[in-house]
Amino acid sequence: MIAIVDDDEDVASALGSLVESMGIDATLFASADLFLSDREDAFDLVISDVQMPGRSGLDLAKHLKAECLPIILITAFPSVEIERQAHLHGVWCFIRKPFDPDELIDCIERALAG
Repeated sequence: MIAIVDDDEDVASALGSLVESMGIDATLFASADLFLSDREDAFDLVISDVQMPGRSGLDLAKHLKAECLPIILITAFPSVEIERQAHLHGVWCFIRKPFDPDELIDCIERALAG
């Protein structure tokens, strides 16, 4: 089961469809705060946007590092500093939008196998 955390409903839906096309169940969350407060299911991986209202994707990665839950961050506004912070917080992949779906699929497969 993969959690998708993105405040853009269209992006979250597209990511969910991509994950489900791989034969993996996905649950969508509109914010990191909603994900953290409503985790009834056990997740194997989190895919999150970086820039969101409330808690950012970096904040989420920092929180999940202690749980050893893998996370993939996606952003339309990449910077060297954000990518550096992402890797310090244990992010598996830092992907820039627009992205190649094959790149994300490869990252998902590596994170789940890892």
